[in-house]
Amino acid sequence: MTGLAWGVWFEPTQPVARLVELARLAEELGATSCFVADEGTERDVYVALTAIVSATGLTVAPAITNPFSRHPVTTAAAIATLAELAPGRVIHGVGVGGSRVLDPIGADPARPYTALAELLEHNRRLLGGESIGPARLAWFDGDVPIGVAGRGPRVQRLAAEKADWVILSAKSMTELPGVADEVRSRGAAKIAWSAYLAYSDVERRRVLRHFSYMAVDAPPEIREAVGLDDTTTAEVRTHMLAGRMEEAAALLPDAMVDLYAVAGSPEEIAVAIAGCRAHFDLFVLPMNDEATSEDHIRESARILQSI
Repeated sequence: MTGLAWGVWFEPTQPVARLVELARLAEELGATSCFVADEGTERDVYVALTAIVSATGLTVAPAITNPFSRHPVTTAAAIATLAELAPGRVIHGVGVGGSRVLDPIGADPARPYTALAELLEHNRRLLGGESIGPARLAWFDGDVPIGVAGRGPRVQRLAAEKADWVILSAKSMTELPGVADEVRSRGAAKIAWSAYLAYSDVERRRVLRHFSYMAVDAPPEIREAVGLDDTTTAEVRTHMLAGRMEEAAALLPDAMVDLYAVAGSPEEIAVAIAGCRAHFDLFVLPMNDEATSEDHIRESARILQSI
């Protein structure tokens, strides 16, 4: 067994029974956690998490639930129900949400940071036995750590100061040490770092498809760093929301893979992640492609176990 704590992060684009199979495989290979994205029009995140937490011993988390597509009180009740089912094995993952979940429901929040901060405060209080107005989870007596995801520095500061976990997705290895130092200087939050592994030419192409989400939702400085202008970003958004991932990927510079994934041979990737171990507490593996999920989990587990 490796000393590196790691988990998997699924987009619920496959049937829940299939996600359960993949979660079981990951657990057999050493994973300790399973994150599932809350994408609104895909399979329901809480149904998927219930199935996974019931079929495995993994810690589970929505990654991420937002304040707009679900009412914060309903979200707190869903998380509490999961924690009642699997005490000590649930993390409440929250964030502002991205285009893939907000655009289909016509949500265009004017103050997303404020809404996230309120969600964090209100859910912390509800899960701790307090009331928010008339709302109270009188039946729940547990403890649920909260994780906050966000790419911008303002959200990351909020997470470091108020949350138990800071979830860093698509944070490059060059940025990770500085961000980790900043997080640790502000509180006791643990860091979950999620990065795609591009260990072959085939995986490089698969990774690029998934970076369309990041390209659309990333702060302007991230898009500027890889040479994405507003016009191209708009085209990527159109293809992505229509499910045309190959067309979206064709518009993205290959440089994004080297910047935001961990790329190279399996041995080079293992060395690179080992060099960053002081800067995170949990490595979370996002899935690259549905058709090769088992192979990708096995190869990635082999890399991570070699660290």
